[in-house]
Amino acid sequence: MVNQYGIKFSIHLITSHFGNLVAKVCENLLRRGPLTLQSLIRSTELTPLQVKNSLLILIQHNCVQAFSIEQIGAGGNEVKVTQYLAVFSNILHRLRFPKFLAIVSQELDKDCEEIFEGLIQHGRLTLDQICDRAGSDKSGGGDSNVRAAVRENFNKLLNARFIERCPAPEPFLEPPTETKSSNKRGAKSAKLDGAPETEEQRIIAAAAPIEVLRFSNLATSGTDFDADEDVSGSSVGEKRKHGSLELNEEHGSKDKEVILWRVNFEEFIRCLRHKVKLHCIIIFIIIFR
Repeated sequence: MVNQYGIKFSIHLITSHFGNLVAKVCENLLRRGPLTLQSLIRSTELTPLQVKNSLLILIQHNCVQAFSIEQIGAGGNEVKVTQYLAVFSNILHRLRFPKFLAIVSQELDKDCEEIFEGLIQHGRLTLDQICDRAGSDKSGGGDSNVRAAVRENFNKLLNARFIERCPAPEPFLEPPTETKSSNKRGAKSAKLDGAPETEEQRIIAAAAPIEVLRFSNLATSGTDFDADEDVSGSSVGEKRKHGSLELNEEHGSKDKEVILWRVNFEEFIRCLRHKVKLHCIIIFIIIFR
């Protein structure tokens, strides 16, 4: 459970990054838990368009995760309902972006750092959008050599596990009694700790891609980034809108899979923890040698 100070600090971060309207939507999710679109409209007293746009921004920047559950409808039939969850940890990670960028700069090269910085700025991008963004900074934006170099640097980030595939836009969340927790990474960690799995852990685990695909640069069809080729010819902003934002808004499927990529927060937290442990060991050796 997030305490009041954590909520206030998160709202401050969202306000400074995205403005008051987006922060108002995020605050309601943090204070009240998962809500439907209609519930958010009622509780925030904003227009439907304002709430939708705010949700799209929050989803784009990995601060909110949509999911669906089954509820009993008016006629007694089970219907699927979409709800939205504020991911508290991801909101706090925004404060650590400079540290994440410094790690990439130390471990890899300048070109990798530029690609990574683009993902920090835009939240989620396809490989084509990453290539176009890199190309726009160079005179030969459409040159095949530039795109090949971007793909090579992208693969360096992927192999280092600094980036990952985005989670499913709207996973179905089964009731707790029916959840097969053995297949969920979050459930496994909760079990080791001896604590019951929280709703947020269940939602994050349900949305996470399987480990084989999470760091794979192959589409499910087996070809290299097939889905990204269809969106070429648009600007980065336009494609981001028609790619992830529209996909999250409609929660529908496309004829070809759109593969979106984001920063892998888990890997950077692991790196930072490792550095702290190493630092403590060095201090211990210096003091007691």
